[in-house]
Amino acid sequence: MQAPDRGRIIARMGGFTRHWKIIAALAMFGLAAFLLMPKSSPYPSIPDRFDYVCVSTGEMFSLSIEEAAMIPARHPQTKVRTLIPCIRNDDGTVAIEEGFRETLERELSKYNHVVEMETLIVKQDR
Repeated sequence: MQAPDRGRIIARMGGFTRHWKIIAALAMFGLAAFLLMPKSSPYPSIPDRFDYVCVSTGEMFSLSIEEAAMIPARHPQTKVRTLIPCIRNDDGTVAIEEGFRETLERELSKYNHVVEMETLIVKQDR
């Protein structure tokens, strides 16, 4: 039996070796691109917690996205869904954003004792 010609084996593997070289070069390029990417994002980070106000009592809460998966969110003590996202204005007032007006009018109207419907400002004198 004759031993296979070494030149033929290498010639047959030439294409195979070339593919691995291309794959290795692409992997190294990808790794270099990953390592050279900036660590910080040009976009502001998303906060871990958001401000919510109880439309019944005016109490403020800071809730995570998981704690407030549905809006209105559940009040931690009463377990009733009376919490709605709010913003703190520069003048110190607390207000409901316009996008939540419909939720306030439809779902929370029977609980609302502190939000002025015209301005969506939370009353502070309670």
